[in-house]
Amino acid sequence: MLLLSRILGMAVRGLRQEVLGRVTDMTVNIGHRDAAVVDRLLVHVADGRDLLFYWAAVEHVGLDGIRVASDGVPVASMNAHLVDQELLLHRDVLDTQIVDVAGQRVARVADVVLARRRDGRLEVVAVDVGFGAVLRRLGLQRLAARANGDAVAWTDLHLTSARGHAVQLAAPRSAVHRLDPRGLAGLVSRLNVTAAVDVLEARGHDVAADVVELSGLVVGERMLRAMADANAAEVVASMPAEQASRWHHVLARPRLLRGRPVLRSHLWPRRRPGHET
Repeated sequence: MLLLSRILGMAVRGLRQEVLGRVTDMTVNIGHRDAAVVDRLLVHVADGRDLLFYWAAVEHVGLDGIRVASDGVPVASMNAHLVDQELLLHRDVLDTQIVDVAGQRVARVADVVLARRRDGRLEVVAVDVGFGAVLRRLGLQRLAARANGDAVAWTDLHLTSARGHAVQLAAPRSAVHRLDPRGLAGLVSRLNVTAAVDVLEARGHDVAADVVELSGLVVGERMLRAMADANAAEVVASMPAEQASRWHHVLARPRLLRGRPVLRSHLWPRRRPGHET
C-alpha cells in the first residue's frame, strides 16, 4: 500500500535522471470505468511552473521518486485543465470532511490509501480517517504505530469539498447514486442544507419525497424551504396524499427557521445542560 502524503513532494525525474520538480497532486476521474485509478500527476517545477503528466508518461514509481518519459503540459489554471468528473486527491480529498455512507458518520481525511495494480498504475482504495495517520504525517511514527487504524473504502464516502461534492453528484458510479432513501436520509442529515438539496435534486422528485419524509419534520422542512418553490412543490406532489397534505400545512406556516441555514453536523455532539463553557 502507498500513501498520498508520502507521494506528495516526491522528486520527479526525466529520462536522464535530472530532477524536473516535485509532485504536488494527483488526479482521478470518477466518471471512468476505472474510477479510482490515478490518471495524471501535477508537478511543480524549478522555474515555478506547474506541469501535468498523463500516467502513460510514468515509467517508474519508487522510494527514490517518480520517473517520467515525456514532457508535461504547462498548467496556468488547474480548474481549466480538469476534465469532467476529475478530482485532485490533495486539493479535493486530503484534509477535507467526508460522510462515510456505510458507517453513517462524518470524518476528516487524514490520508489517502493507494494500491499498485498489476499494470503498474495506482488505484485509490480508501481514505484513512484515524488519528494515527495524523500522527504519522506529523512525524510521530512511534505514537502512530500504537494507534488503531480507521479507514473508509473509496466506494463508501461522499466528499464535502466543493468540487468533490459536485463531481460525485454528476458521476453515476459514486456512492450517492447507490443509496436507498433511508441511506440518503442519513447522508443529507450530515450535510449543510445547500448540499443536501443538491443531493435530492440529483436523485429526482420521487426519491426526494421519500428522503424528506424519512428525515423528519425539522430537517425535511429546512430542505423543502431551501428548494426553489417549483421543485419543492414537485417533491410534495410526489408524496402519498396524506403525507402531501401534512407537508403543505407545514410549508404554509411562517418561516421559523430563518437564521439557521444549515443542518446540524453530527461531527460535534450537542452540549448537555450544565456543561457550557
